[in-house]
Amino acid sequence: MESKTIDLFRARLREIERAVWTQTRSEALCCGVTMSQCHAIIEIGAAGALNLKELAARLGLDNSTLSRTVESLVKDGLVERTASPLDRRTTFIRLNDKGHAALDRINSTWNRICRDMFQSIPHERHNQFIESISILADLLAGCCQNRCCENRTGGKSARRISTTRNKNMREGK
Repeated sequence: MESKTIDLFRARLREIERAVWTQTRSEALCCGVTMSQCHAIIEIGAAGALNLKELAARLGLDNSTLSRTVESLVKDGLVERTASPLDRRTTFIRLNDKGHAALDRINSTWNRICRDMFQSIPHERHNQFIESISILADLLAGCCQNRCCENRTGGKSARRISTTRNKNMREGK
């Protein structure tokens, strides 16, 4: 691949990174909670209830970092911890009514933002756009998992992404 193509791609990635950072640094977009809390609320809401280890895996965070985020959500009255009836060492985290209301506000806000973005894209290109973003997300996750963090295991992820990408290309997707 040409150096010019790589340079252009990297420049566009930096533009995306800056735009996302600008959008997300505002707590208003996450309805008064931090971005970490926002992501935790969304994942807990999607699952119904998770233990700390499951939530950490979904968010790609270590338990100690996530523990502080969950503690702040408990203090803010957005989530509740309950002990597992099968193993008292396991604690489940779930949204309470106030947490569900925060989730609804977050989803409404981001749905509105995404709807506005899609209005700038011709309707017939919506699926192409989603597919392109999906490929980029998969590649970035694979890159970070396999090249940036030497202490993680991750060969399967990159192979799966590559296999899926190659299959999609063969099928004309």
